[in-house]
Amino acid sequence: MNKLRALVVDDEKSQRRSAERLLEKSSFDVIATVESGETALKFLGLTEDNDVMVDVDLILTDHDMKGISGYELLLKLKNSELNNVPVVIMSASDDEERIKKCMDGGALMYLVKPLTIAKVTNLHEAIVAAGPSHGKWCTLLQANGVMLLD
Repeated sequence: MNKLRALVVDDEKSQRRSAERLLEKSSFDVIATVESGETALKFLGLTEDNDVMVDVDLILTDHDMKGISGYELLLKLKNSELNNVPVVIMSASDDEERIKKCMDGGALMYLVKPLTIAKVTNLHEAIVAAGPSHGKWCTLLQANGVMLLD
């Protein structure tokens, strides 16, 4: 099974470490963990001072961060050369309006913290099986018990 490359973005170090461990147990290769949306954009080559694009298959980002929020990061990514890279938003909030806003903004899915192995274990298979079609992603992820709102 090929490992998919993931970037984790969260302003809390313990959350980054936890997400990294869970993703690696779920057949991902976490290529980096960063503490902010700004750092993520720079790492991904989407800033003026760094235009070297990084090859990544998944971006897992916290919603509530100082500076650029996870939602703002999502919008910037969807309006960039990386618009086809799946973005998953995670948050302690299960507010339906927030979830809908993120999904409407182009998030692949929204995970409510705390992250568990059960919440991320099928992500690799869903990404590989679904390909780039968002409709297929939603069907597969809903079948695996992941919270989504259309």
